[in-house]
Amino acid sequence: MSQAVSGNSEQFKQSFREEAHEILTDLEAALLELNENHGDTEVVGRIFRGMHTIKGSGAMFGFEGLAAFTHDLETAYDLVRNGRLEIGAELIDLTLAALDQISTMLDEGANGAEPADPAVCSRILASVRRLAGVKANEQPAMEHEPAPEPPSAESGTIEQWHIRFAPGPDLMRYGANPLLLLRELGQLGTLSVKAGMDAIPPLGEMDPERCYVWWEMGLATRAGRDAIRDVFIFVEDACELSIEPALEVGAEAETALACEADLTARALEEKRASSPGRRGADKPENATSLRVPAAKLDQFVNLVGELVTVQARLGEVAARRDDEDVRAVSEEVERLTSALRESSMNIRMMPIRGTFEKFRRLVHDLARDLGKNVELTIEGADTELDKTVIEQLGDPLMHLIRNSMDHGIEPADVRASRGKPPAANIQLSARHSGACVLVSVSDDGRGIDREAVRRRAVERGLISADAELAESEIYGLIFQAGFSTAKKVTDVSGRGVGMDVVRQRVESLRGAVEVTSQPGQGTTVTLRMPLTMAIIDGLLVGVGAACFVLPLASTLECVELTRDDIARSNGKHIANVRGQIVPYIRLREHFHMPSNSVEIEQIMLVETSEGRFGFVVDQVLGNCQTVIKSLGRFYRHVQAVSGATILGNGTVALILDPERLVQDVVRAERFSGEAPGAALGDRVRHRASLTALAGNGRAGPSASASV
Repeated sequence: MSQAVSGNSEQFKQSFREEAHEILTDLEAALLELNENHGDTEVVGRIFRGMHTIKGSGAMFGFEGLAAFTHDLETAYDLVRNGRLEIGAELIDLTLAALDQISTMLDEGANGAEPADPAVCSRILASVRRLAGVKANEQPAMEHEPAPEPPSAESGTIEQWHIRFAPGPDLMRYGANPLLLLRELGQLGTLSVKAGMDAIPPLGEMDPERCYVWWEMGLATRAGRDAIRDVFIFVEDACELSIEPALEVGAEAETALACEADLTARALEEKRASSPGRRGADKPENATSLRVPAAKLDQFVNLVGELVTVQARLGEVAARRDDEDVRAVSEEVERLTSALRESSMNIRMMPIRGTFEKFRRLVHDLARDLGKNVELTIEGADTELDKTVIEQLGDPLMHLIRNSMDHGIEPADVRASRGKPPAANIQLSARHSGACVLVSVSDDGRGIDREAVRRRAVERGLISADAELAESEIYGLIFQAGFSTAKKVTDVSGRGVGMDVVRQRVESLRGAVEVTSQPGQGTTVTLRMPLTMAIIDGLLVGVGAACFVLPLASTLECVELTRDDIARSNGKHIANVRGQIVPYIRLREHFHMPSNSVEIEQIMLVETSEGRFGFVVDQVLGNCQTVIKSLGRFYRHVQAVSGATILGNGTVALILDPERLVQDVVRAERFSGEAPGAALGDRVRHRASLTALAGNGRAGPSASASV
């Protein structure tokens, strides 16, 4: 029993860590917001409540050192609330440094994390106490202690609240102490408490690790509902809690209220008694969300992916058999699998807000280090992306922001001479575009000097001096490994590493990078990211004996290509589609497949950053739900293929990346005869291997991989 309790206690501590890290993120955002407007009392209150919650709950769950460290910070911001301490840059910087230490304290002992440095903690606290005018171990009166004088308009109106708190049956097993919660609640104002003990069973039936008492409380406080709820934030999932404004009631109504509370408690106990096996980690029936470990979610999506593959095989078997019952079962399984697949993908979708908000701190710190005045604005923070994509976006966005602040944003005197506002702006934005999400980093700085980029590329031998490059190709050079136009290396940038990391990380996620820039006005770098990394809707096409999958989201339409059409184009790979000239790529030629042309071919039209292009195939086999499989390290240099999938008949079909495939061909045309030709030869050799895989491969251990 003790072993189970210990395990549950550690699980509850981990839940506290996760919730506390979320509070720290909110505190960091609030501090940076306060840095812009020192007089925002609402933000000050938000910071104070966050620190108070971490301090109180930290002590309750065994993080005594963290609680003691946070206490002095809470005291300083209570003085700010009272108007006895002014907000300044030093206090905000100290608090940000303190939040870093609190984050380290939270992770101490978990996954081998390093402990917080006591010397750093001591220096931070000493500086905070100096600013607050507080000596060590001295505790000034807090605002929520009852004051003899009536409240002023500035401090807010005292409101009456009616609170019901009924601990869940296993709340105490997780290390939570209800009395500490009541004590913390009492610090918010004047508290009256009535304990309900009608649910206590006979002594012989009592569980010593279970709380049978519930409480009905009245609280007079200036704090709002959110501040009251914050007291219970780490146990709210394991208790029944209601917080309502108290009514002006007489004795008769008060009696009715007590009866109602009694009935509620009895009903609650009956509900618990009907579920004797419940644990405190379970949510109440009216809960609207549930925290699930990411590993479990990944496992769930992997299983759904395997189910999609099995369903495809079932459909293949049903199509070969003349059996209505088998066909009906196959169609029903396909319908259910499709619905399950959509649900699993939606579960993985997360708003990008959390990733964006983390960069407020980065901009603040870099602006201070570089001596620049920079503001960060955010748009589209509620745009949702696959959690796997979001997790991988942190590094690319960090490098783009650092590059903008060091290279893009001009010094204040230069901005003034150009008639620009003294405060520069960096904007993070996200928006949906079909089956992709466009994540952009924009600045209003000096822009990219195209000639400087070109000169540097010639110096490094990347291009010849007389090469004719489009604007997009010039901008693409900045993503080459080691490329930099900086005249000196700084702590922020200049080594030509960051932009290369951006390109590699985005391409590994099957994304693309687009750059636009106006000299003297600014630069925008847009990351075109797929919505999901696990399962996509595809269009299955055939070329000879091989099968390929084109992402359905980027495919526009299908038109026929006859031998007469080819003759009219004089051998050029262009087609006339309703009066518009569209270039096309013959997959048979591109992948060097044996020639066995058909009378009428099909052109699949797709939209790319290079414009509208076509892919010529022998036949269109139909739509398919595609589980994306990795090709393995041997094919890591193949850019035009984003993965593979297993078809219902057991063969392997390559998933083409239209964007990279078009860029591959366009670059090969423009750079023909130059150094990149060697790389093209490598790609041809890889294509030969891929062709063999697509044409003859069967699903086996080497083709199978996690979704």
